Amino acid sequence: MIRAMIGTVAVLAGFAVVERSVDASTGRDASCTPTDAHVLLPRGETVPVRAEPTLDSPAIGTLQGHAVVSVLGGQGGWARIAVGAEPYGWVQADRLGIDARSGSALYSRPGPLGQNLATLDGDTARFRLLGCRGTRLQVIDARNGVVWIDQRRRQEIQTK
Repeated sequence: MIRAMIGTVAVLAGFAVVERSVDASTGRDASCTPTDAHVLLPRGETVPVRAEPTLDSPAIGTLQGHAVVSVLGGQGGWARIAVGAEPYGWVQADRLGIDARSGSALYSRPGPLGQNLATLDGDTARFRLLGCRGTRLQVIDARNGVVWIDQRRRQEIQTK
């Protein structure tokens, strides 16, 4: 019985390590290459901007639907944003979206261990942002599920 309990704990610990290794927002205030994102709300609706990445933190302002912000980092499902040149605060990452053009590569995870899953074909695809790490954005959409996009490659394609 004790062996079974130890085995169960080891398996659960292994799942925790794997889960943490692919989460975009693990660690303290993960930073990423600044990238433009837009608020995924209809015009006229607002999303609160918080002083810290938690719902208990006081709201320090609001963003209108379709507003464009720069994402500077992420933590626990929150995005640290800037409006213009000034750092501003935190919003829930899944309230933000990014556009990726045809030719952008989708990866299974960030870093050198991430497999190239697909390359976007056709028109610009809109993704809901989940987080970021370094030059990679963790995003989700109905067609591709949860994937990572390399910002460097995305920016190269957008400037062509």
